Amino acid sequence: PISWTPCDWPYVAEGGKHALFRYSDINGDFSGHLLRIVKSDLSSASTSARAKGDCGGYTTPKCHHDVIRDTEDSSSTCQTFHKNIIQPLIGHCYLDLARWVRLPEDWCAQLYHLTIDSGSIPPSRLASWKTDVRTNDACEGIQAALLRDHTRIARHPRFTVPPPPESVLSVEIKPKAGYITTSPLVLPAHRCKYYRTRYSLQQELMQKGHVRKGWCKLKEPMEGKDGKQSPGMQGDGDDVFTPSNYSPLDLFSNARARIQKALNDLSQNMQNNFRVWCNGKQVFGEYETPTDDDCHQILADVFCHSCKDDKSDPTSVLLFLITEVVSHVLERESLLSNILSAQQLDVIDGDGAVKVYERLVHLCEGSHAEAEKILDHAAFSVARDDLSSGKDTSTLTHPYFDSSPYMMPECNSLNNLLEEIVQFHEHHCKQMEEGENLDEDNANASHGRCIGCVNNLSKEACIFLLQNWLLSLALCDVSFFVSFQCLKDKKFKVMDSCQTCDHGGIATFSTQNGVSDSPVVGVHYEVKVVDCDPKPAKKLRGRSKVEVKFQQLHK
Repeated sequence: PISWTPCDWPYVAEGGKHALFRYSDINGDFSGHLLRIVKSDLSSASTSARAKGDCGGYTTPKCHHDVIRDTEDSSSTCQTFHKNIIQPLIGHCYLDLARWVRLPEDWCAQLYHLTIDSGSIPPSRLASWKTDVRTNDACEGIQAALLRDHTRIARHPRFTVPPPPESVLSVEIKPKAGYITTSPLVLPAHRCKYYRTRYSLQQELMQKGHVRKGWCKLKEPMEGKDGKQSPGMQGDGDDVFTPSNYSPLDLFSNARARIQKALNDLSQNMQNNFRVWCNGKQVFGEYETPTDDDCHQILADVFCHSCKDDKSDPTSVLLFLITEVVSHVLERESLLSNILSAQQLDVIDGDGAVKVYERLVHLCEGSHAEAEKILDHAAFSVARDDLSSGKDTSTLTHPYFDSSPYMMPECNSLNNLLEEIVQFHEHHCKQMEEGENLDEDNANASHGRCIGCVNNLSKEACIFLLQNWLLSLALCDVSFFVSFQCLKDKKFKVMDSCQTCDHGGIATFSTQNGVSDSPVVGVHYEVKVVDCDPKPAKKLRGRSKVEVKFQQLHK
């Protein structure tokens, strides 16, 4: 049997909900793996341990991991969502399925305290570790996902002599929504959405202090006139938050020059959308920058490049080479176009989702809980089986939903709504192409007709629209890794291939501006999606408060 101690799993990183821990024994069976655990579960385990008096001292309890199979809990629903919904949408080779385990509560309590005491948690994230909301039954232990560590790269089967393992760069990108909405259900006061990406609008809201993200550090406390320390707020000034120039439209353009521009913009203002690891250690991030010596070492180890003898800035050279490699990889792989197709299943916008949700609640006799229960169940269970069978789907769905995994129900009001959405989209796009302003009268009339259709939707039609909106929301919030090694063996020129489920890809390309010592570069790479869990229907309950903030912005 395999036993773990909390010390085997040091803290690596975290998001809003989960924390990641990496297995530390490089020679152990779980080397190259991560544990992904809900932070509130760890906090609750600590609270429970204190109540039982189990925190008298730091012991190192061992646990035997218990693999979860065929259970009706969050692990099995996530696995179903990933396997049956996400993998067919974005490509099976881009998403590895997790292995779910249960961990003893006292073990998790020790892991919690070791992590808190390590000082590794960013101060802006500490508040998310102090909630005591239980999401698991203590008697059954704490659920955790055992994942591959994508800051490492698996050996390619065609390499007789694999590249050295100490030369892997990994770039994590959170691309956000790659489209601008054209839904007539957008509220009149929110029509700035028709002109800018949601990412751009969010940047302005953050700059104005209307939105605060957990990853963003607060401004250092300032001394007030009375001599007391007053906490600074995000958005107090340009020195606190600088909006990014990044446009998701560039990244999703399928044009290499625009992809590299997007990556360059991300690398100049990383926020929570761009991070770089070298051999498993983070070297670039919003609050992480390597020294010049570190950059010189990475350039030498990974790219066999030296800029010590010239006046080039090693950080700029390194970031340029990284974004150049990643842009070539993303252009040749289909991941971004697949993600964008899934994101565009949102035809109702957040404003429309609020209205459709209100209609569904009405049809559920005013019960929010019942409506959300139906939606959460439908996210996994109502899926089409015709996408991979080659059947003619033209009579089963609408062109907007050709890639949807969900079956479109029969409903006249739904058909009328979709027809109105199509007509408005075509009219609006033509106006934009001709450089004209939005036809407000047409937009108001179309909005009114759409609201009328929503108010007559069947329960099944509401579920269908919200299923696709929640799926789009999940795909707008994913992250993915591009991990790569440069190949020094010139045989790579005849090994050029895209990624498959069995192995990574091999790419060959010429570098720009003579930055690299060699005019032709070969890389072995892997592209993997992470953080693609289903969005709970309860997000709809407070969605109007999220969307209403856009009324403060202009186009």
